[in-house]
This record gives sequence, structure tokens and C-alpha cells, in this order.
Amino acid sequence: MTVLINHYSCYRKKGDTMNILILSASTGGGHNRAANALKAYVEENQPATNVAIIDALEECSPVLNFTVVNGYKALVTLTPALFGAMYKSSDKKSPLSDTVNVIYQQCAKRLKGKLDELKPDVIISCHPFAGAIVGYMNQEGAIHIPLISIVTDFLPHRTYISGGIDAYITASSQAKDILATDYGIDRNHIYDYGHPVFDRFYEGNGRSRAEVLDELGFNKNKLTVLIMAGSFGVTDILEIYENLLKIDVDYQIIVITGRNKKLYDAFDGLLHDQKEIVTDDEPELIKHLGEESILRYMYEQTESVVEHLTAIFRHTPENRKPTKLFYFIDNVDDYMHASDLIVTKPGGLTTSESIACALPMVVFKAYPGQEEQNAALLVENNIGVILEDSSKAAETVGKLLKNKKKLQSMRESCRNYVRKNSCQNIIELAERLAEENKK
Repeated sequence: MTVLINHYSCYRKKGDTMNILILSASTGGGHNRAANALKAYVEENQPATNVAIIDALEECSPVLNFTVVNGYKALVTLTPALFGAMYKSSDKKSPLSDTVNVIYQQCAKRLKGKLDELKPDVIISCHPFAGAIVGYMNQEGAIHIPLISIVTDFLPHRTYISGGIDAYITASSQAKDILATDYGIDRNHIYDYGHPVFDRFYEGNGRSRAEVLDELGFNKNKLTVLIMAGSFGVTDILEIYENLLKIDVDYQIIVITGRNKKLYDAFDGLLHDQKEIVTDDEPELIKHLGEESILRYMYEQTESVVEHLTAIFRHTPENRKPTKLFYFIDNVDDYMHASDLIVTKPGGLTTSESIACALPMVVFKAYPGQEEQNAALLVENNIGVILEDSSKAAETVGKLLKNKKKLQSMRESCRNYVRKNSCQNIIELAERLAEENKK
């Protein structure tokens, strides 16, 4: 089946400004963070290069984007076991490839207009769906634009595999080996450059620990634990925090709730000893949803958990740990550099950013599929430990805070694992592929 769009090759002529197009999608925050890190590197180091990011799903179809993004959120939060089963089954060759190709064909038609407008010399995909669409277009001969696909999890999955892809970027040599042996990708087209993260995350590049802690009014001589809920926000963070207060170690806590306003408000009320938790009225979006809506169910479940844990907190001893609370923020690197340990979900980019900071990890609520794989890899490489149950947070985290040698060994493991200069290496590869495509 041939894509019904006009054939064109690389638009660039000798001496022209180079155009880089980065494709992403909003199924989780990691894909966009990787894309933004690459864009920031280009803008800072190569101002003469044009670089743009577009959401491939939104560009192809707003309806498709809404369905995929919200369907993903619903699956991983409401039916994680089902999501895990789907993730595992989709890692095998499927007889549905013809159906998938029809979807790619329709998406390719819509994406073509943006390619005409931006005239990219090279495309970097930070999402498997986006890479598959452009790879399909390349394979069908509709375009001839070099394509780099970044595997944004620590281990690859078949959804990343497509014809028409010129290079794959992996987080490690282990992932490179799997791509080659399990999926048949030529090793010469796989580069274990690591995930693209902002340069400020690497040790020595960000603000100093002392500077950040001083700004927070924290003690520079105390251990500091950072708790992050992830880009979706996770209610388990409340129970984890409540349990961490039981640790008999003098330390301080930074909490970042993610884009979960209700969770932030609940924390804010607890930390300020308010008699009533101050939360917004039911959002307008929720008011207009039917009783059977998945989004309404998710909202009500979050509200129920917050109310339950609020009751628990009101019986917590007054001697709480010094705590600073933040909503979704852009300078998370500051707080990573200031911390001795992070408690978070094992998303691909959050994990890479923590490793870049040489920050030991305690990971919780790993969704079946890629997050479980990420968590297992962290344990295998002495970078993190798994919190199996929120009620065990005091025991798990307490052991680490009381064992400075273990924390130091985990920091060293991060330093041994990290791939520095990832953005630089990826952009240099993109330039090389674009130049070769001109010949």
C-alpha cells in the first residue's frame, strides 16, 4: 500500500540553514522532556540552526491524540494489569500489521503538510508512534528524510521498531544489545548515547546543593529526601510521606506533587495544620462528564484517597520533618542536586535525570510494562531500590538514610551508568545524517 502524498527529498541545499524537526507526544511527561532537552541544546549551542517540536499525535488528529493520551492515563491508573498484558502482547509480531499500516497512511497524509511547512533536513522522534509514521513514509518512498528514533525507556519494545529509521538511540549498551539480538536491528545503526536530558542535570552543571538548601531555609548538614509524584501526580505520595515521618533520622523533605492540584492542596492543608483541607470545587470538565465517565471515576477515586489519608494525618505527631512543597515545576534539577535520595516513579526520563544527578532512587508504583522493567534495571545496577508497598516506606527509606556507605555506592553506580553529552552526540549524529543525505 502506497502513501498518497507527493514524493520529495531533503530540501536543504549547500550553505542553507539546517532545519531539525523533533516529534513528540504527551503520553506521559518523558517524551516531551526529551524533546525539549534536545531543542534547548540546539538553541544554546547552534543558534543558526532552526529547530522545532511538534506533537505528532495532535498534528495527525486531535481526536486520536485525545483518545490515545487519555486512554493511556486511564489504562495505567485504573487497570494497570490490563495495560501490562497489552504491553507484553504488543511486543510480539502481530497479524494486525495491515490495519496498523492503514492508520499510518492516514496519519502520514496529515503530517505531510507540517513537513512541507518546516522543510526538515532531519527528524528526531521521541515517541514510538511518531517514529513509526515517519519511518513508514520513508519506507514507502514518499519522503527521504533521515530519521532518528530515541527509545525513551531503558529497554526497547517492538513499537519502536520500524522500517525507514536510520538510527536508534538507546539508554545503555544493554538496550543496544537487545535491539540487535531480539529485534534484528543492525548494530551500526544503534547508538547507546543515553536519553537526552538538559545539561543542567549533570553533576557539576547545576546549582550547588548548599545554594539551593540555603534558598529553601534548609540545613545544609542534614540529609534531604526528594519525593516526586510524576507528571500525572499520584495519590500514593501522601501515604508515603506519612510513613516517612516515622523514620528516626533527623532529615528534611522536598515534595513535588506533579500536575495534581487536589493532591497539592491536600498537602498544603496538612503542612499548615489547617482544620479543613482547602481544595477547589469540582472542575468544570468533571461537572459536564457523565456518571459512567472514566475521567469522573479517576477524579472521585483521587478525592476519596485524599480524604482518607487526611484523616490519618490528623493523628500524626506534631514533630514532623521540615518539608517544602511544590506543584509542577520546571527547575526540578535544582532539587535533585540538593537531595541525597529521591522517592519517585520509575519513568524513563525521570530515571535518566536522577542518574545524571548521581541521585540514588527509591521507586514506587511501577506500572506493569516499561516501568517495571526500568525498576528492575535500577536494582540490577545498584542505582535504586523498589518500594513494594507504600506502608513500608519508613522501613525501606530508613535503611538507606542510616547507611551512608550504601548511598555513596549507589551514587557511584549512577556515575558509572550515566551517558554524558547525550544531546550533543544526538545532534551531531543528526547533522551527519543530514549531510550524507545531500550527497
